[in-house]
Amino acid sequence: MSRMRTLTYGIAITVLCACSSAPKVHQRETPQVKSDEKQIPVALTAQQYLQQARISPLVKQKRLLLDAATAFMQEGDCNSSLKLLKPLLPRLEEFEQQDQAHLLQARCLANLGHWQLAEQSLQAVSQHLQLLPKRLALSAEIAQQQGDTLTAANNLAELSTLQPDKQSELQEKIWHLVQQTPDKAISSPGSFQGPLSPWLQLARIARTNSGEALSSQLLEWQTRHNLPLPADLQPLLQSPSVQPQRIAVILPLSGRLANQGEALKEGILAAYFADQSEHKAQVSFVDTLSLNEQTLANMDQQFDFVIGPLLKENLDTLLPQLPDNLPVLALNRPDQPVKQASRYFYSLAPEDEAEQLAELLSQKGYKSPLVVNADRAVFQRMASSFTEKWQSTGRPAPKQVSFTDNKSMRNAMEGLLDVSHSKQRIKQVERLAKEEVHTFARNRRDVDAIVIFANAAQTELLNPIIESSISPFAEMVPVYASSRSFSQELGGNSLRDLRHMTFVDMPWMLPGGDSVLKELNKQLWPQRNDGQNRLFAMGYDAYRLLPTLVHMAQVPQMTIQGLTGTLRMDEHHQLRRSLPLGKVEQEKVVRLAMD
Repeated sequence: MSRMRTLTYGIAITVLCACSSAPKVHQRETPQVKSDEKQIPVALTAQQYLQQARISPLVKQKRLLLDAATAFMQEGDCNSSLKLLKPLLPRLEEFEQQDQAHLLQARCLANLGHWQLAEQSLQAVSQHLQLLPKRLALSAEIAQQQGDTLTAANNLAELSTLQPDKQSELQEKIWHLVQQTPDKAISSPGSFQGPLSPWLQLARIARTNSGEALSSQLLEWQTRHNLPLPADLQPLLQSPSVQPQRIAVILPLSGRLANQGEALKEGILAAYFADQSEHKAQVSFVDTLSLNEQTLANMDQQFDFVIGPLLKENLDTLLPQLPDNLPVLALNRPDQPVKQASRYFYSLAPEDEAEQLAELLSQKGYKSPLVVNADRAVFQRMASSFTEKWQSTGRPAPKQVSFTDNKSMRNAMEGLLDVSHSKQRIKQVERLAKEEVHTFARNRRDVDAIVIFANAAQTELLNPIIESSISPFAEMVPVYASSRSFSQELGGNSLRDLRHMTFVDMPWMLPGGDSVLKELNKQLWPQRNDGQNRLFAMGYDAYRLLPTLVHMAQVPQMTIQGLTGTLRMDEHHQLRRSLPLGKVEQEKVVRLAMD
């Protein structure tokens, strides 16, 4: 008994020394309490609890020390609370006190930003009903900080069943977290069940439906689960999708860009004839070169929707001349995004592919990518977009080099991989050695990925140079590229030169997908090049998107699976694409499953 008392005293004395000196405790007069009144316990400061622990019997000391640790946390001094808990925790024997101590320790670790340690401490807390609400709330906070929005939402959903008076507030938080969860996690067969299940179902409804189907399913969801519809979805009940009936398509149908305009026109017509709607729209194609100010100003008298124009320079000149009440899906986007009602922007911007590659490499855990790009404006912009996105993740700017022609390509690549220095050292050894020296140049070892921004012909020459520049003693460095590094026109020899390269591209250009439409496309336009094929897919998606644009603007998480990728609208009414991955293997291209 005396030994235990000594240990407990030691805990209190250690904390008193580690924390600020205890204030003097003055004797207070005990207030007179009437016999018919209940005494209300007075909360003490942490130092007062410690003083009481030093003069109290052994049976009360642990409780007082635990109260002192709690008071430290409430006073914003989590460091002192953790110092007190470290020696105290092994001495606690009662399960209730152990739970409280572990929960307090987890709370303080979370307050200090030590999320992983907080999670470990929280796992030691039992599922006792009395502590379960605090446990679930803290677990949700930790999961959210770690980027696991689905687990955070599930914890809050369970918490809402224990706290009916806070359901409204918790449901808003649950929906906010579910909105941040990727599509794959929401649609996974192993998704959470129980209280979170209705919210996952609602997310699937909002992201994959449009038009009358969306409104009816939202109403059905409300009825089935007896839950309030989130505020951002309520407008969808009053704003059914708009199916345009008179569509004007503004394209360059003559002049130097006529081939691009024709490819888009053919894609729009393919979607039009595939449309199974009972009342099909009337579609009129207008040559951009034939437009004048009066024609544009009166377009709302003939049409209720406009697709186009295509060129970026025409956005600033033509869009302001169109009536404000006439919805427009422009086939490009301005350099400076500005949100405007009834104006939507759809672009196959190469910069988006560069940003997606940066996100992909970051998610895969790469640390030191090298960027090599052709010395052309479009590839320079892509390299800059990659670097900017990469640095936004908190990483330093990647090493970068550009080449101007095929001759400078090898020098640029060897310089980037630091192979040239290795060759110089080899030459020095050869001059000093009298016998024949068998050598291999060694590349720098801090490189874990190479990103190429170049066209298909340049990449076909560049990829073998990369392979030959990697030392045989080192692991092969993975190569990533944009869609411009791949062409469907490449033969077997070219694909051999591109082996092991991973690239992003629209589903329309990769194996699988709509094989019937692809086969028909090849039969009708066998001579169409890659750029025209991509514009065909863009025209096809543009027509199909028209009824869903209003809903996509209201629900940013709504996605549409198109030929050009998975489409989502941002806050500036710009459609953003998420592209699948392809990889060159065994002289053929295979589509990779997304992580």
